[in-house]
Amino acid sequence: MRAGRSGVFANEWLEKSMVSIGFDSAGLELVGKTREQIKDAYSETHNGLTPQKVASHAGMLDHFANDLTIGTTVVMYDPSTRLYHIGKVTGDCVPADEELLDNGECFVREVVWESEAPRDLLDKATKNRLGSISTLFSISDVVLSELIKASKAPTGTVPTPSRSDTDDDGDESTVITEDEAIERIKDRVREFSWEDMELLVAGMLRAMGYKTHMTQNGADGGRDVIASPDGFGLEQPRIVAEVKHRQKQIDAEKVRAFVGTLRNSDSGLYVSTGGFTKDARFEAQRATRPVHLLDLDQLVRAIVERYEHADDETRRLLPLVRIYLPA
Repeated sequence: MRAGRSGVFANEWLEKSMVSIGFDSAGLELVGKTREQIKDAYSETHNGLTPQKVASHAGMLDHFANDLTIGTTVVMYDPSTRLYHIGKVTGDCVPADEELLDNGECFVREVVWESEAPRDLLDKATKNRLGSISTLFSISDVVLSELIKASKAPTGTVPTPSRSDTDDDGDESTVITEDEAIERIKDRVREFSWEDMELLVAGMLRAMGYKTHMTQNGADGGRDVIASPDGFGLEQPRIVAEVKHRQKQIDAEKVRAFVGTLRNSDSGLYVSTGGFTKDARFEAQRATRPVHLLDLDQLVRAIVERYEHADDETRRLLPLVRIYLPA
């Protein structure tokens, strides 16, 4: 199941041991109804939608209510941590409470989350098969076995990409959603060296209109990239960026240390491809100086958003192509 656009519901599903579905279906009766009955009821309350949209949404609701039986294995992806979470459905389909309804979630099922599989440990074929435009879709036994294998890998296992993992196969038509395209870009960025990661962050800042200065390797006092109007850090606004390219999350202590290196007039940008702990994000929020945290997902989305303004150096580092599909 997709946990909403860009995995917006992922943390909630994990914390509340559940999965949910929306499609503005509050008030409908799903359980025990056939797909045609669900489709007719949904059509009555959504007469502004095309017949194709009605059929698609009704089909997803039918799958959620009648195909996800108790004991079914369910897989959910959290793009912020790059983890596939594997669990078992343990509850019936029931209407969501008022709090969930406010979030657009209309029906829920209880789930016991049992294990997690890092996306970085999957081969390219498995990653591609886990991309879908549908909210709810079936995966093969082969893909599930690969996920389970990855979930049992020892902590700290480092992926060893093969040629098929890193080379483009030329079939761009398989990129069928924006989210899946973002994941494929993240796969590529994860393979960058730490030097290239710093260059990528600098390229993003230049695409935003800044000039950048790279600090020398070594004891840089928490500074990897300095961005400012003049490129030397003498003019304001000045952004000081620290870049950490690793699998482990950054904790509050490291964020606190970074904040301590900033001047009163500085703004801080902390980039971590391994993400940040909750305490680290809280530390940034309460910092006395402006500090913004970017995990891998947020970094890639920021780059894609500004890619048309990227310079040649950045485009050579991360070559992307724009693909147009029928709306």
